[in-house]
Amino acid sequence: MCFSNPDSAFNRVLLIQPPFSRWPGEAKVVQPPLGLAYIAAVLEKDGYTVKIIDAPLEGYEEEIKFSDGRHRYGLSYEEILKRVKEFRPDIIGISCSFSTLFYTVCELSREIKKFDKSIKICVGGAHPTSVPEEVLEREEIDFVIIGEGEARFSQLLAALSAGESLSAIDGLGYRQGNKVLINPPVNYIRDLDEIPFPARHLLDMEKYLRINKPHGVSTKGDRATTIITSRGCPANCIFCSIHGIWGRKFRVRSPENVIKEIELLKTQYGIDEILFEDDNLTFDNKRAEKIFDLMIDKGFNLHWKTPNGVALWRLTETLIAKMRKSGCYHLAFAIESGNDHVLHGIIKKPLNLKKVKTLIDAAKRCGIIAEGFFVLGFPGETFEQMKETFKYALHLGLDKANFMIATPYPGTRLYEVCVKDGYLADGFDYKDLITRRASIKTPDFTPAQVERFVSRLILSFQAHRIIKNPFGAFRILTTRFMSDPITMFKWLLERVTEAC
Repeated sequence: MCFSNPDSAFNRVLLIQPPFSRWPGEAKVVQPPLGLAYIAAVLEKDGYTVKIIDAPLEGYEEEIKFSDGRHRYGLSYEEILKRVKEFRPDIIGISCSFSTLFYTVCELSREIKKFDKSIKICVGGAHPTSVPEEVLEREEIDFVIIGEGEARFSQLLAALSAGESLSAIDGLGYRQGNKVLINPPVNYIRDLDEIPFPARHLLDMEKYLRINKPHGVSTKGDRATTIITSRGCPANCIFCSIHGIWGRKFRVRSPENVIKEIELLKTQYGIDEILFEDDNLTFDNKRAEKIFDLMIDKGFNLHWKTPNGVALWRLTETLIAKMRKSGCYHLAFAIESGNDHVLHGIIKKPLNLKKVKTLIDAAKRCGIIAEGFFVLGFPGETFEQMKETFKYALHLGLDKANFMIATPYPGTRLYEVCVKDGYLADGFDYKDLITRRASIKTPDFTPAQVERFVSRLILSFQAHRIIKNPFGAFRILTTRFMSDPITMFKWLLERVTEAC
């Protein structure tokens, strides 16, 4: 990566994680915004003065209820604006990691511009990466970073400070007069070890650890946090938007670099559990095995899990045993469908369903909790095929199953198919793009039918698990209720209501 020395023109940089919204029954999520923290680390190395506001964390106790039932939690716009006035940034970078955040990002940007039009606003994340032209139609937004932002944000600041043209910065969207210009992303950071560790010193790490709700789920450790060790995915799953951010080539941090960060987390913050955010932690078997070997050799004695799932087609029984020995206690298996046609013909996932049970059995023999991820409601899928997926999930003997609804995120092949064939639901809205709400209609089903169907599957799976292992199911449900009783009660009530 190329670092440059800034002059005073764009020296003060504020990075903001905006307030989050959640529907009834959804858990609150608070975890360090690693994307912003990585960018901050690079900018500090370049000599810029940087501050991060993580609104969901800092205003975790504050909630506003909207008329549609959603709740927004995090610092109010007024409080964020107060921080802006105090820091007086030259440029603000706002994360828009999900499409559901888009309207919040626009509202916040307008408030900032009302205070001071001279402050430049740059947004990045999955949504602006997918639809940069649409984002730049909003006059309150000046720039869009497309894909990974560390080098691009630094190059933008250097060009603005020097008064140079922005045309040479790949992966940048901007306006020239009334014209929107998009420089397509071409280059990706080849050596991820070059990037400094996330600037966690700019975040209130102790508050994350007190709340201890990364991904909104319960943890085995008392002080859990997230890291990411790789980028990119060569698979072609129809519903995934990761290619726009990280590209298709699998790029990695070296095992030694990963271990160095884990050591820092243990010594500096007392971390006792790691959540690997990678989409493909085990894609390179040899690299993954070396990471786990080093964790064992170092005697870290950590708990760890994979909340985003693992690539099953690269797993082996030997690797699973090594994962357990290094501290893994929970694996999320990204299976998606139990029907071969849906899995390969529609989703395009390179997975052999006949091998899945063997791997799950191996995990359970090691004492690892096995959770399955399934996605239902794709264009071209029928209710009979969805029922096959449910039967397949029961056949696997999973400890947990997460049945989600196919969600057409902008930037995915699924979104393109839905737009082309007219499958987006009436009143399609970005704020509805969560995996519990259906946004797809086809000749085979309506959104309401899919939501009811999936709710029934969830209740049926829970009932089946209780009958098969009442004590284990009771223990898991008790743990969830104890960690967040209000959210769990709302979730259960909503599932029953939808199923009826």
